Amino acid sequence: MNTDSDLPNDELYAEQNSNISEMSEGAFSVNNNKALTNDEKAFSNENQNIKHNPQTHGDKNEKALTFEGLFSAVYLVITQTVIFTSIALYFGLNEVWLGLAASFPMAFQVFQIFAPALIERIPKRKYLLMFFNSGRFLWLLLLPFLFSSNRSPKVFVLIFALSQIFAAFSGNIWLSIVSDTIKPERRGKYLGLRNFFVSLATLVSFYLFSLIVDNVKRPYNYMLVIIVAMVASLFSVVSLKPLEEKRARTTGSLNDLRLVTKDKNFMRLCKAYFVWNFVILIASPFFAYHQLNNIELPVTYISYSSIAASLLSMIFYTLWGRLSDEFGHKSVLIVGMSIVSITPAVWILMNERDWILAMILDAILSGVGWAAVNLAFVTLPLEAASSNSPMYFAVFSALGGLGGTIGSILGGFVAQFFNSFDFHIGTFHIYGLQILFLIESVLRYMTIPLFARVSSKKYVSPATMFTNVISVLSGRHAMRINEENRTDLIIGRKRIDRWW
Repeated sequence: MNTDSDLPNDELYAEQNSNISEMSEGAFSVNNNKALTNDEKAFSNENQNIKHNPQTHGDKNEKALTFEGLFSAVYLVITQTVIFTSIALYFGLNEVWLGLAASFPMAFQVFQIFAPALIERIPKRKYLLMFFNSGRFLWLLLLPFLFSSNRSPKVFVLIFALSQIFAAFSGNIWLSIVSDTIKPERRGKYLGLRNFFVSLATLVSFYLFSLIVDNVKRPYNYMLVIIVAMVASLFSVVSLKPLEEKRARTTGSLNDLRLVTKDKNFMRLCKAYFVWNFVILIASPFFAYHQLNNIELPVTYISYSSIAASLLSMIFYTLWGRLSDEFGHKSVLIVGMSIVSITPAVWILMNERDWILAMILDAILSGVGWAAVNLAFVTLPLEAASSNSPMYFAVFSALGGLGGTIGSILGGFVAQFFNSFDFHIGTFHIYGLQILFLIESVLRYMTIPLFARVSSKKYVSPATMFTNVISVLSGRHAMRINEENRTDLIIGRKRIDRWW
């Protein structure tokens, strides 16, 4: 789950590319044509087998991907939540170092440009995914340094950076597998259900980790947390073994890259994603930092808010999944963004006196809003892509990663500047970082119109979607949904011009 107290969930975003010289293309052109013929025959045979037994195949793949997500969630807790911030502070990271470390999940998504070439050469994508998910075990290298009196931020940053390079490749491969194995009409419902279970795993593991961090002596607390996360990572790798997938087609990565860059609508989505990640990462790493460093809240207290948000996400992932299939992925995305744009402004209350109220409001808004955003950032690119080529996902994530990288690095210096302020208005205590959070809220709202310009197969305005849901809940007929990006909306027999 991706909340304001967490770092962004890089598992849901990911992709790739490769460079092939003209000489190499010419030398292998004949052999590639022969190989392509054999691949197409094998691909056709696999499709026939799937048609004979579609239900079993689908269930098997969905279960494998779900279990992989469950165990991966345990690992992601130590890379995206306040647990990560706590470990980072133990290694002596300040605002600038923390901003740099927070940029890695986004920065290394640029490496996904090279993933389509790997998919072409190694058709069994599940083995690629298993290999790159194994990069999580690099965290074991941190264990000896936990007991060192001279803990260097550089060691922590280096090991975390290497693990995130592996994660960048695995993200694109995961999306490529989902694109081929989950039917388009079922993606919203399945991913919503999968995220429900992932949120449950996140909730349980995060609470246990927070208890360990607060109640076990340092550095044994961090040692236990890392070891448990590594065991879960091992199970996530093994759980992919039963996965049955179609044989990957030979796509021609360089040619696909040209096609993607000429797809104006998809590039419009990519540019919007670039700006969104830039805005998010300016402040995202410093929500938990503010709670730990400025207000000095126990990790367990912070976990209560995240658990509440996780519980709401578990409910709303399934709801957003159904609404996404019914009203359109873009509709759900814009609604979710509108909600999560409010949450940074709520943090003006995050001081010694009002932090309880701030955490309650943040948990509610984050649980509902980020469930929609995280889901839509998987489904909308799949819908907007003109084909299931991994290059589409690679470009999407690479540009998003670039935006997040710039935002994180800039955010470290901006946060250091704002954190130097500390003043009172009457009896109300305001920290400088809280001013940054207010600015963050405004910037998020300013980004939403960029996504509104992206064309989608099905879209209704947030107001219309809300009205439809209320109508159905009250037993009335739903309005007719606007399809194919029409500029008007039909309600009953009346046609209403759209301005949104």
